[in-house]
Amino acid sequence: MRKLIASAFIALLLLAGRASAGTASAAGTSGAPFLKLGAGARAAAMADTFTAVADDAFAAYYNPAGLARQEKKQFGGSHSALFQGVSYQSLVFAVPFGKAEGRERIETESNRHALALSIYYLGVGEVERRTGDSTLPVGTFDAADSAYALSYSHAPNDRLSLGVTGKYITQTIDTYRGSAMAADLGVMYRANPHNEKPLNIALAVRHIGKRIGFTAAQTDPLPTTLIAGASYAPSKAFTVAADLGKARDASAYGSLGLEGRKSLSEGVGGAFRFGYTSARRDNGGLAGVTAGGGLQFQKAAFDFAWIPFGTLGDAFRFSLLVKF
Repeated sequence: MRKLIASAFIALLLLAGRASAGTASAAGTSGAPFLKLGAGARAAAMADTFTAVADDAFAAYYNPAGLARQEKKQFGGSHSALFQGVSYQSLVFAVPFGKAEGRERIETESNRHALALSIYYLGVGEVERRTGDSTLPVGTFDAADSAYALSYSHAPNDRLSLGVTGKYITQTIDTYRGSAMAADLGVMYRANPHNEKPLNIALAVRHIGKRIGFTAAQTDPLPTTLIAGASYAPSKAFTVAADLGKARDASAYGSLGLEGRKSLSEGVGGAFRFGYTSARRDNGGLAGVTAGGGLQFQKAAFDFAWIPFGTLGDAFRFSLLVKF
């Protein structure tokens, strides 16, 4: 088993080492940058420090290896109000199946397999069209980016889980269109799965794929990103997580996320979350700091997040997660 774990981590490192090589001087050189926006308000409030947490349906984005640890089917949707009239949505439906049998089933309620379907959409409408050096617009046009993804996760035992996502990416501006195929890979290892203070370590590579562009003569590489993470829950009411990441078009960054949970009444719980990421440290202001909270009921959770982007403005994300 140790050889399997080591092989999985090494394979991910080799794939990402080539794909994510880059520096800050490469900023703005990747196509489909919307792929970096994340999914779900819970993770967003923790500065997207979710690689080793990945315990809900939005794991399909952050680390598909976490999907096999879910106990029930989940449907999640999120809406992000960005700046300058730009909005971003995500939808995900996760289905775990194939529970372990016998003693292993008694020891854990985890599932051995899971599938998830995801959609990510960034859109802006009524952009003014100009055909020359003039302040007068000639009509308007729309622009949109989207990704359609299928994820699969497998947990061969209580400690290790693996995940892979395949996705189809499209970009449109007015009458121009570009597309590409890409993949995400993830590994999660639970160091003490039956302990009251669980410790997880994880590694994920996102957006490995072909170049994308609106013409065959001019294409850009995808924003391939390698992320290593760890999470620790010193009690049932508190979780702390940390990520280290490197995208091909940016410098390495670190992020920290905190989540506190409290029971409010029977079947109702509340949560508060904070985070910081150095990925937006050059934006000025409070860029990099995140905060949010949520309410959790027996089968549903509503979460929100505040995400400042410094001089660009503030973003707000809301999400709903239903278990059934």
